Amino acid sequence: MGLTYRIHPEAQLLVIRGDGTISQQERLETLRAWMRDPAYPACTAALCDFTTALSTPGLSELHELIQVMREDRSGRGPSKLAIVTPRPVAFGIARVFQEIVRLGGFALEVCAFRHRAGAWAWLRPDMDRSQLASLLFE
Repeated sequence: MGLTYRIHPEAQLLVIRGDGTISQQERLETLRAWMRDPAYPACTAALCDFTTALSTPGLSELHELIQVMREDRSGRGPSKLAIVTPRPVAFGIARVFQEIVRLGGFALEVCAFRHRAGAWAWLRPDMDRSQLASLLFE
């Protein structure tokens, strides 16, 4: 499956899912694809679900992703991003990404979680779990 995304305009939500091994090229292509998606500017929140991902980007790869994010100076898109990954190494990398974004002056608040429930509660406290689960598993 790799890395895929889906935008749910009715919920103003971008959902990114990683499965198996994901290459850096795939990360970059998918990031650029959702940033070009016409529905992207209306998204107020994003969830990266890496619960079934087997690979983790390295530090140089994180910096490359940040560079692509810097290319978009429009200020559009989500203001909150929850990253879910239960694997300890991936969780550590997600925390590093969280700090890089915070220190980089982005208009994006990133928070890493080990479980979806915590991510949903932080990301969308206004929606109940059944609504959110239907968005994630459609």
